[in-house]
Parts: sequence; C-alpha cells; structure tokens
Amino acid sequence: MGRHSRRGALHGVLLAGTLLVVAACGGGDVAGSGQMKLSVADAPVDGAEAVVVKFTGVELTGNSGSPVTITFAQPKSIDLLKDGGTASAVLFNQPIIAGKYSQIRLMVVADGDPSNSYITLSDGTMHGLQVPSGSESGYKLVSGFTVPSSGVVDYTIDFDLRKDLTCPPGQAPVCILKPADRLIDNTAVGNIQGVVSNTLIPDGCSPGVYLYSGNVTAPKDMNSSGSSSDTSLPIGSKVPVANSQPPYYYQFTFLSPGTYTVAFTCQAASDDPDKADGAVTFSPVNTGVSVAANMTTTVDLQ
Repeated sequence: MGRHSRRGALHGVLLAGTLLVVAACGGGDVAGSGQMKLSVADAPVDGAEAVVVKFTGVELTGNSGSPVTITFAQPKSIDLLKDGGTASAVLFNQPIIAGKYSQIRLMVVADGDPSNSYITLSDGTMHGLQVPSGSESGYKLVSGFTVPSSGVVDYTIDFDLRKDLTCPPGQAPVCILKPADRLIDNTAVGNIQGVVSNTLIPDGCSPGVYLYSGNVTAPKDMNSSGSSSDTSLPIGSKVPVANSQPPYYYQFTFLSPGTYTVAFTCQAASDDPDKADGAVTFSPVNTGVSVAANMTTTVDLQ
C-alpha cells in the first residue's frame, strides 16, 4: 500500500531543549519544592516526513501566585516524529515550586514562517506552522495538576494532531496548530497496540484506527464541533504503519486504566476533524478492551 498524504489532518509536533532559568523558583533545591518531569509524545504518521517546532520555554500557571517560567538556553527546533509510540522527549526534569497548577503554556515560535516551525509532507512540500496568537499567548494546555512538596511527579503531554493540526484550503502553505491535548500521569497509564490485517487494507484504502472511551457500538468520526458529552466521538486516532512491509501496526499510548473501544476505517482521509462526515464508516469495531496501569493490551484487527 502506498503512503497516504493527509493535508487536512496531519500528526506531529513538539519536543524539547536544555534549560537555562526557572523564574520564581531557581535552578536548585528550594524549600517547598518538588521534582517535576514533563515530556511530550506522539505517534508516527503517514503523510509527513517531519514536524518541527521551535521552542523557547515553558510556563506553569498556578491557581495563585506568579507563574513559574522555564526558559531554554537557546531556541530548540525539534522534530517530534523521531519520538513516537511509547517514546517521549523530555522538556524538563528539575525542582518546581510545590502547589496546584492549572495551565501549561509551551512558548513556541510558530508564526507561519517555515524557517521557524514547519511540516514536511511525504511529497517533499514544506508548510509553515502557525499557532493562532502563539506569539502572544503560546501553545496552551489547560489541565490541572499538583506538584507535592518533596514529592516527584512525571507527566507527558500526549498529542493527537489529527485533531490539532489542519492545513485549511485558502491558507496554504500555512498549517494551523490548535491546542487540544491531554496531560498524562506516567505513573498510572497503560497502552493498546496491535496489527491490522492486510485484508482490511485493499488498494485505495485510507486506513485509520480510532480509539473511544468505554464500550461504543456505533463509533463516529472526529468532529471538534460535536458535544463534549457524546461518548461516541473518538478520543484519539492513528494511521497504521508498516516498518518495511505489511502487516501494519498501530499503538495508543499513555492511556488511563479503564475500558476502551478500538475501531478501523478505510475512509480516514475523508475525515474532516472540524465536522461530522457521514461517509466515514467503521469495521471491525472491538469493544470491551481493558487497559491496566503499566501494561500493554494487544488488539489485532482483522
């Protein structure tokens, strides 16, 4: 099967660098601090050869008090596609002022200029990457977490850029990155992985494996305008890939323990992440997939 370029909803993005300063905290052990490790991760994606973002730092916003600002020694331009699956790239691992935090702001240079942040597609074309209002507000993830005094926390920002990243017609060659990601506690997560049978991927198939929370018997495609209470909407999706030849593999990582549904479609390229697409159908649909902390569950699709 050939590679399927998906300009409308691609994967990819974000990695990290060396640290210089922690404003309002300092670089060493301080009273009332805990050790925090923050990483970023995503899966390989068909249709993109590179997804590079230029980072300048990270800001952690608490429910009270001044933000904690971590500034990299120099801007770091990193290709996230080199770190996929269960791999992740560390943004920082150091003492942080203890307390409750409500927001993470990744400070990026993503203004549409491909000399800063960009995507290279499998056809060799390059698209500048833009975060709306990124120069003023950065790339924000609103997700509460706590750093305990004298404790250790380990989190990963898990990107699903088939939802986050679009290349709208009329704005080419710029692609838009919209924040829509999860903050995962690495001490309490598991994974789902498996192979996709060759018989499910005939010529002309645009394959996609979709993940749902709970038992979903009538799965839907991505729809960012859908109701947040609609449990039939996916919480993630992956393009299955082959190392050198079929069968094709997929993997969902950093999942909270619980029950999930895994479904397959051949119409992934027709899935507009901003609206419901009636032409996208799913078969097979595997319900009752159980995930436990620190375990990997295998679900083969055939």
